[in-house]
Amino acid sequence: MKNVLIDQNCKWLVNEGAKKHLENYHKIFVVGVDLKQRDYDETLATFCKENDCELLTADNRAYIHFFSEKKIKNVQLSEFIYEDKADRPIYLVKIVD
Repeated sequence: MKNVLIDQNCKWLVNEGAKKHLENYHKIFVVGVDLKQRDYDETLATFCKENDCELLTADNRAYIHFFSEKKIKNVQLSEFIYEDKADRPIYLVKIVD
């Protein structure tokens, strides 16, 4: 079972009403709590690699930061769920070894 990192732009996923979406994850990390928000861009890929995490984000270009980690050559981007209130998708970014 993998871990997941929740981006700042979709922190509502850790609320009780939305936790059903995260039930397949072992540990849940949150940007701003477990990873400093200001260090986010530079350390995102490293954090996910070191903690066996997938990323959930509303940023459709967040995967770009994964390629700053030299050990990461492939990532998979898919739509995880659609956030109706904000009228936007939440993306799942996975490191593919």
